[in-house]
Amino acid sequence: MSYKDDLLMKIATSNECDLVALQYQALIELTEDLKKSIDGKEYDSSDEILDKIRDIISNLMASLSTDEFSQKTKSIYLYINNQLTKQFIDKNTDKIDSIINIFSQLRDAWSSVGANFKSEINKNVTNLGTYGKKDINVQGSLGDFGKA
Repeated sequence: MSYKDDLLMKIATSNECDLVALQYQALIELTEDLKKSIDGKEYDSSDEILDKIRDIISNLMASLSTDEFSQKTKSIYLYINNQLTKQFIDKNTDKIDSIINIFSQLRDAWSSVGANFKSEINKNVTNLGTYGKKDINVQGSLGDFGKA
């Protein structure tokens, strides 16, 4: 099974917690790519990667409510965004491993919670058009995904 097929299968069979864990996995991979691109002085690539990281963090922040847990989680996201921005501006990667560690712990926590929920196949995933290691382009409306 190819990487793309494996990713699509994970999305199709994941519950809400597992989908959050998949976003953290994407953040881990992108942050590792960011570190490599900064170390390799590929700053245009670094800028694009940082934008993708910010997009995922923004998506995660948008899903938060107003309770205390959500506010503390938002503070973590803002801290991470701030640190990654500083690392990019300073062209320094000394703190990126600690950020990857934070993402790893969050991914593992959500995966653990997700393991306690029954996973139902998301039949609407067939509406996905194209997907790759770093992006998924969705075709159709939000109504196709039960979000009308």
